[in-house]
Amino acid sequence: MLCFSSPAILLRRTDYGDYDLIISFLSLARGRISVIAKNAKKSRKRFSGLLEPFAKLDIVCRASRRNGMPVLQEAAMNHVYAGIRGDLFETAYASYWTELVHGWVEPYRPQPEIFRLLDYCLDALGSGRASPHLVSILFQMRFLGLAGFAPHLDACVGCGLPLERIPGGSVVFDLAKGGIVCNGCSAEQGRFRMTISRGCAKRLSWIRGYDANAAMRLRFDARSMAEAQRIMEAFVPYHLGRVPKSLKFLKDVR
Repeated sequence: MLCFSSPAILLRRTDYGDYDLIISFLSLARGRISVIAKNAKKSRKRFSGLLEPFAKLDIVCRASRRNGMPVLQEAAMNHVYAGIRGDLFETAYASYWTELVHGWVEPYRPQPEIFRLLDYCLDALGSGRASPHLVSILFQMRFLGLAGFAPHLDACVGCGLPLERIPGGSVVFDLAKGGIVCNGCSAEQGRFRMTISRGCAKRLSWIRGYDANAAMRLRFDARSMAEAQRIMEAFVPYHLGRVPKSLKFLKDVR
């Protein structure tokens, strides 16, 4: 019987009948997968305390006998993202990221870079290495890049005019076009537009381009941080096609 094993981050769990659980993982070897954990709610010993949100596990699964969902055979703790589940604020951020991954990543398509990004950001969030706001901005910028939807922030998406040559302290950010537009191109009509300061646009571009550890050391004042959050949390749902429930919860908590 075919089996596979992989490190995996738990994204979502759902009750299935009286005793079983359906678990969604982002696995390193096979991308996003959904598996069934038989008798996981009935047995106190089997998977005890392991199948919780934001856990990084080493899992072993076998193929179903009837071409159904793979069955979770074994799970062992790989890494604990300390403190996330005990903190409402951190839980809100982690829930947002895992919902994005669950909703955007295709099943059974390995995405090692997205796996490493989520692993890095959950660890940074739980360990307190950086502000949760900054970690979230880094996650969204890099996730969008890996998904092929990175915002264009270095030049006008309409005519290619570099940011440095666009006059004024702020520029127009067009959600539909996917980036900043110059004064001439912004004269065109468009509903989904916001303003972004030149400094914020540069910081967001740096976050995507820098090494992750270096990006974590970038300094945002309170105004720039709020502006970056507003831009990213509008841009992501626009291209996802819906507002994640976890984003609404995050905004309420924040």
